[in-house]
Amino acid sequence: MKGVISLISAGAPQSGVMECIDVYKGITGISFNDSYMTSTEIKDVMRGEGMIPDILIAPAMDMEKFGSVGLLDVTSFARVGNVDVGVVVRGDAELPKLGSEDALREAILGADRVLYNAATSGKYIAKMIKRLGIAEDVSDKTELFPSALQLMKRIGRGNGREIGFGQIPAIRRLSSHGVVLAGPLPGGLKNTTTYIAGSTGAEAKQNVTNFLSFVASPRSRLIFKRAGIV
Repeated sequence: MKGVISLISAGAPQSGVMECIDVYKGITGISFNDSYMTSTEIKDVMRGEGMIPDILIAPAMDMEKFGSVGLLDVTSFARVGNVDVGVVVRGDAELPKLGSEDALREAILGADRVLYNAATSGKYIAKMIKRLGIAEDVSDKTELFPSALQLMKRIGRGNGREIGFGQIPAIRRLSSHGVVLAGPLPGGLKNTTTYIAGSTGAEAKQNVTNFLSFVASPRSRLIFKRAGIV
């Protein structure tokens, strides 16, 4: 049974999703029309400002909201995995100390610029900085970006002591832009987002149902784990 599946995914699990698609295409011959968006862009699509896909992959909180208003079939949900937030710096920069909340606070205060995106992870980072009690201290040196790609490009071409934050799989996937993962957030500041895949139709095509079953399979679990999605 061949056909085309349209899929929209958040950017954080992109590397794992793309590999799952490649493997599944090799098994079944089914084609995919897949695209990767920020959480804001996904919400716009689901509000009718774009073509609704067969499958959506997004943070669990958003998926549950879409399901509660009938935009997704909640019985189709398949867990993709958890994604943690990490610290990212330029490839030739000295790695900051991240062993404790105090160490991270000092690293942020000592940075020339603090950079993160305005999507899921960025919203958490803004709250974290406020929790650390340094929001006013760093407000004038903070830069926000609409996507992980723009963030990593900016960090990679930066200079001086700059510190950034992003979801770990995205940092790894975009390392070719001259960035490196310095490490995860320490202890009590750890932030995890769970991603879920689901069908946008109550009567999903069999191709869609089969792919969602593949996403939940042990083979896909290994693919996602290699991509840092656990």
